[in-house]
Amino acid sequence: MNRFTDFDLGTKTLSPIYGYYSCKLVFLEQSLIAILPYIDQLSRYIKVAKQHCHFPSEHGLRRDESAAVYLYTMEWGKDSFYRVLNQALRSEDRTKLKPWFPFLKLFEVAVEKLPSVKKAIWRVTVNSCSSSVDVIKGFVDINSTLFLIEAVNGRNIKGYTNFDNEDELILMPGTRLQVESNALNHLGGLHVIHLRELIDNSDEQLASAIVQVHLLPTVSDGRAQRKYSIHLFYQGAVKHYSIVDEIDVFFEIVL
Repeated sequence: MNRFTDFDLGTKTLSPIYGYYSCKLVFLEQSLIAILPYIDQLSRYIKVAKQHCHFPSEHGLRRDESAAVYLYTMEWGKDSFYRVLNQALRSEDRTKLKPWFPFLKLFEVAVEKLPSVKKAIWRVTVNSCSSSVDVIKGFVDINSTLFLIEAVNGRNIKGYTNFDNEDELILMPGTRLQVESNALNHLGGLHVIHLRELIDNSDEQLASAIVQVHLLPTVSDGRAQRKYSIHLFYQGAVKHYSIVDEIDVFFEIVL
């Protein structure tokens, strides 16, 4: 499963996604009518999701809501649903997201009904996460950057996915994270970054544009020591922080 590693570390500045909030809640098939031409056999996968999703739900999800979560987690290669959705979410042309609004509305309503989790979770990059080190270590190599996130409002989708035995959590769009400590550099090149979810609305607000996190290897003082830097891109400006020094950086993940 590749949702844990499907992430773009580009330098694009993207505007937030708001339009789907006001969308009417519809059935899963209706929510994806505009997407059918872009994913081969999507109608078939929708039927599979509705047949195999977790329903009845002890958390009050309707069948279509549960199926939306299940469909997101299905894996069938390079054209898997979540891959195509993530490509649209990362596009600089935000109009490409409009056909996805009905599904995003359905997906958000579904996930908001699931248990909120307050615990440490792991991510090779950032948005679908696991609370299990055993799950994550299968995706980590010696040059990976691993995020340890202290989540407060992660949503536990275990039991609603195509992988029944995996602990998986979703961090919803708009999740705000703070770099909590120095990067931990393991022998062999693995970097662990400690993040904490912010929930206090009185915290300093960033500009309205999306903030992308860009991790780049750098060299310090002419030495061959590898370290990573965070580059924040918003409103055409670039902010740079080294994560080998103690810092206090706020950034917003809007997916």
